[in-house]
Amino acid sequence: MRYIIFDIDGTLTDTTQVDDHCFTQALEETFGFHGFETDYGHYENTTDSGIIHQLFMERDQRTYTEAERDLFIRNFLVLLKNAHTERNECMKEIPKAGKILQALCAQEGVSVGLATGGWRESALFKLSCAGISTAGCAAASFAQDARARRDIIGNTILQMNNLHRIDMPLSEIIYVGDGKWDYQATQQLGIQFIGIDNKKLEDLADIVKIADYDELQLHLV
Repeated sequence: MRYIIFDIDGTLTDTTQVDDHCFTQALEETFGFHGFETDYGHYENTTDSGIIHQLFMERDQRTYTEAERDLFIRNFLVLLKNAHTERNECMKEIPKAGKILQALCAQEGVSVGLATGGWRESALFKLSCAGISTAGCAAASFAQDARARRDIIGNTILQMNNLHRIDMPLSEIIYVGDGKWDYQATQQLGIQFIGIDNKKLEDLADIVKIADYDELQLHLV
């Protein structure tokens, strides 16, 4: 058996642009943050929880409370729903993502998981809007579970190990993502990485990248 774990934004769903826009607006409207860095790849942890934690530490020298987090998620979700109502195509699947996810979930000897730096509620909403079913996934982890992406991925691995009652060798675990931070997390964990070919990964020449999900199976042999 091997584990295939997927990121969501930019990997399964073509939602990075609308997500960043609504996330920035929610930060401004919920917490009154202004003038902060909106290129979220520059934060210590490129996750929803990591970014908000860093902004709170810089401004207030404390992290956010659970109540503040939940208020942010509610506001963020409203903005995402409004954006989708105005323009449905702002939340669509990466071509063939749903098909490959369904095929892998049905494949013998493969267990599929999700690990995203986004909140559970927003991630599931975007997947639903994109028409992607995750019913066959063995486990999923979100920004609520940790601030560092490596720990979010690690949480999914732990859930999968507990489910299958095994300790999966790291060499048999693959994470599919679209950002440098995804690759860095796999390096920290010692697992394999397959990148969705895009500008965020153009500086990484010596990694496996796919431009089409039909190519994924070639790297799973």
